[in-house]
Amino acid sequence: MAYPSLSPLVEQGLLDEILDNLGFIHANDHCRRNCTHCPAFGDTSPVQMTPFATLTRLVRDVGEAFRDRGISPKRSIVSWRISDPLDYHVRDGETTRNTFDVARIWREHLGQGLYLVTNGSEGKRFARTALRQIAARPDVLSQAKLTITPCDQGWGSERYLQNIADDISVLAPLWDLGSTRMEDPDGLRFRINLKSTADRREEALEFMARAMDLAGLDAGAAQKALADPRRISAKDIYDLGSYVGDSPVVNAISIKGEGGKRFKDTAETRSHHQYGIYPDGAVRVIDMYEFKVYEATGEGGAPLRVDLRAA
Repeated sequence: MAYPSLSPLVEQGLLDEILDNLGFIHANDHCRRNCTHCPAFGDTSPVQMTPFATLTRLVRDVGEAFRDRGISPKRSIVSWRISDPLDYHVRDGETTRNTFDVARIWREHLGQGLYLVTNGSEGKRFARTALRQIAARPDVLSQAKLTITPCDQGWGSERYLQNIADDISVLAPLWDLGSTRMEDPDGLRFRINLKSTADRREEALEFMARAMDLAGLDAGAAQKALADPRRISAKDIYDLGSYVGDSPVVNAISIKGEGGKRFKDTAETRSHHQYGIYPDGAVRVIDMYEFKVYEATGEGGAPLRVDLRAA
């Protein structure tokens, strides 16, 4: 069976290794949201979007390669890394494709729902449409996590509050479904991650209560959500670094170890090194503990790429 887009990996004898450790096929890369808790803070690189037809053929080839070997992905393959998946929108002929379309091809070709971690739709029409489509077809989703944090650039504005409330109202029905993400089999299909430093926890909880009220949740449902960490998980913010150095978040928790390197060991939920395929066709090695990316190389030390022209 031929996998046109993966032929360079076949020629290098590296396809099996990359499939075994594949964690990312990027629909989009780079982010301009500029949330201060994120490693993308300060990134001025142009946002990249993989054309939908190219992404579809690449994902199809990856899925066929898995099936031909009689294996399934060992982990959730993600369409984003330090970008927001809801920012994906591209023209495809007369149609605009969004994250829902990405989720559909994940389900069709990879046999898994899309794992979605987002800071919200920000009221953007294409992003809000994607959320509504996903909520109506939850089979295309393995798990959705909505991050709410004082580190978001919109924090403190009524617009941010209303946008978050609108997103919660769309996603709240997914609290009635279990997660199908293999890394969280006991979780629910939807979770809110309320991320703050310890000194801003009460502020964040007060915001959460206002947002749930605006979302139309009654007092009982809101209390149930706040009491259940599978629904709303209050989490600390770690210094994961950024494009401009250390995290600019005051009182972020340092994870620097010996030699001053960041090392967030999360072996229970992720393997240390994973491969990612990027919108430019490059294959890169992602250090999931130190939050760094390295070029993957083939024979002779040349950068490893897939063939997007064949995809």
